Amino acid sequence: MVATPTRTHNRQATCDAILDATVEIITEKGLDGFTISEIARRAEVNRALIYHYYQNRENLITHAIDRIMERYNVPETGLSGDAVARSARSYIEHPEIGRFVFQLLLSGRPLLRLGERLREQIAHVELLMRQQFPDADTDEDPSFSILILAASCYAWSFARKELAGIIGLSVEEADDRFVRAISRMSELDLQALQERIRLGAGSQAS
Repeated sequence: MVATPTRTHNRQATCDAILDATVEIITEKGLDGFTISEIARRAEVNRALIYHYYQNRENLITHAIDRIMERYNVPETGLSGDAVARSARSYIEHPEIGRFVFQLLLSGRPLLRLGERLREQIAHVELLMRQQFPDADTDEDPSFSILILAASCYAWSFARKELAGIIGLSVEEADDRFVRAISRMSELDLQALQERIRLGAGSQAS
């Protein structure tokens, strides 16, 4: 049966209400501090609808986190310092993202949409590099740059208090230094790539 515009609108409105409620509760209580019934009450929907649209708790959390990340436009970030800083700040504000990613990894479960976002981000950076350096003859691998940056941001977001204490800083100061450091790392990666390309072009010309 073909969905009518009204049915499609109602489905989207219901999904929006469910995800908005889930994001609010995750932000307030963390990943383990809520029930599906609580989300149903806040979203004002039948509990069975949540399972109908999202199948299980884990899939619901993944979609809710995806919704949080969309607010920061995280998937379209590249390796520029500003983009990395913006991404790092989004994870600091939502440490539940990093905590959930590591929970999935430690249990051997798939990353679902979160894994898709990483692949999209890697493909985006690879495309940018081909556009900016079309004649580059380099073994530069942006995949690991993206993965290292992402893993660092995930880990920092939920371990920041303990790590700040180790280096004797307030959490706020440590956050600022972390964002500056990881932003600078990405800028150095790009500068190093540009220098290798420049040197390669010079040696070919001679």
